[in-house]
Amino acid sequence: MKAILAATDFTKSSINAVNYAAQMAIASGTKLVLIHATHIPIVSDSFFDLTTTLDELRAIDQEQMNELNNKLKAKYGDQLKLEKQVKIGFTTELIREFATKNDIQLVVLGISHLDQFSQIVFGSTSTHLTGQLNCPILIIPEGKKFRPWKRMAFAFDQKPVSTGTGIRIIRDWAKLFDSTIHYVNVMDDNFPKKDDKSLSSVYKLFNETEPRLHFLNPVKGKTTTVIADWVNRHKVGALIMISREHNLLWRLLKERTTKKMAFETKVPLLIIGEKKQ
Repeated sequence: MKAILAATDFTKSSINAVNYAAQMAIASGTKLVLIHATHIPIVSDSFFDLTTTLDELRAIDQEQMNELNNKLKAKYGDQLKLEKQVKIGFTTELIREFATKNDIQLVVLGISHLDQFSQIVFGSTSTHLTGQLNCPILIIPEGKKFRPWKRMAFAFDQKPVSTGTGIRIIRDWAKLFDSTIHYVNVMDDNFPKKDDKSLSSVYKLFNETEPRLHFLNPVKGKTTTVIADWVNRHKVGALIMISREHNLLWRLLKERTTKKMAFETKVPLLIIGEKKQ
């Protein structure tokens, strides 16, 4: 049975994402797996804080997980098929390992809005995992409540889109929610090409005969802002983006568009890895 995986650190934003994931699991008839990482207490590069043992920390986290489990069961009842995991390690590694070894169709994560410096330097678990998993990642903005996605926006460029697992999951969710998909293009270029050939395989998979295309006017250096503004104005339920592969030098010199969008969007962001899926 396929499952939705949601990670929690018991913060307000992650609990909100867990509730969002729970309602998606109920809507799709899938199991929800909760995972929490008990972090090794490191004070500095050369000193481990051992005043509290790992077993004690894990016991505290397990108690919080049990409390969360009870709240979810009380709220959703038998509709929600639930499994919980508390493991020692680092969140990104645990999510990557669990998603790889199990039949996970979607990873749901919360995100907190940080200041611009923190976004660039630190990012978040959500943005660090983009493009690294064999399934899509759904990033839930702070305070966003679940609503069926009646309208979805698919942000595309002129590069080919592979119709792998991630795209097929979009098709399934669109059918489940009876969604309309709007294909939105904005290039960081003064002379954008109004070309949708890169979507030909997607159109075929989705049986699109008259796709809803939107070529937005570019603003230099403001690609994510232009898309986010369009999404908000048109009451879109979810935004879809492809996380493109980039070399190390590019990543050092420029932020990933998907990472910037994760912090700007006010609607759930569904990210599909370019080559992994």
